[in-house]
Amino acid sequence: MNIYDPFSTLPLAGLYGLSIFLVMATLGLGYLLGYRQRRGHTGVKDSSLGSAVAATLGLLAFMLAFTFNMTAERFAQRKQLLLSEVNAISTAYLRADFLDKKGKAEARSLLAEYASVRDFHPRYLDLETYLRLLSRSEEIHDELWQIVARHVADGFDTERLRAFYQPLNEVIDYHTLRVQVGVRYQIPPPIWLALYTITGLAMFGIGFQLGVARGGSPQVALALALSFSLVILLIADLDRTGEGLLIVDHGPMSELSATLQQRQRAANDAMP
Repeated sequence: MNIYDPFSTLPLAGLYGLSIFLVMATLGLGYLLGYRQRRGHTGVKDSSLGSAVAATLGLLAFMLAFTFNMTAERFAQRKQLLLSEVNAISTAYLRADFLDKKGKAEARSLLAEYASVRDFHPRYLDLETYLRLLSRSEEIHDELWQIVARHVADGFDTERLRAFYQPLNEVIDYHTLRVQVGVRYQIPPPIWLALYTITGLAMFGIGFQLGVARGGSPQVALALALSFSLVILLIADLDRTGEGLLIVDHGPMSELSATLQQRQRAANDAMP
């Protein structure tokens, strides 16, 4: 999340309220100007006006589709990265068998804790807790890598050690990717500005056309305007990691954490 980007820090309810306000304000302004144009008997060709409004709506539809596709792809990427991280942690835990007895016990204990640290629901996580968990995750990375470094210094078998540190590298890589894609990579502010600008122009055009024309249905225009606002809200929901209704399911990480904790308890009980 970029704290200097109002579009990523504004709550979804506030963003939807802003969208409704923009739509209603520009629609009303366009209608008033169109009505004054008609009262002043200034001729406006309805065909040219209709073509301009249709072109603006088409451009708005393109921008909405482009932005929605971008956020939907990133949402799918966040889900895939979560599953990949779960697989990497599980593989590293199993391949800790290739380490010596002490290293195996230490690595498995750290990986079980790591899965527990990564098992959180972003909707109920405040920024301070998130930063604390992020810091602990990176500390565990360092501790696991120290185990690898110790084995290298002791002249441990290279092939067996490689079998462990390869999935460990993936654990670290997926952590970085999840932080970047899930938290820092969001819709850039210029795209939000362009989207809202085109939305305002399109709604202004619809309102102006209704004001100039003697016919037309304000109810239909209002329904169209609110529909566009709802799509913008959906895009913003997809763009957020820990807010809204569209949240990546962390069930696989929760299941892995429970499994590893159970294995650790069984291993501790089996110790003499």
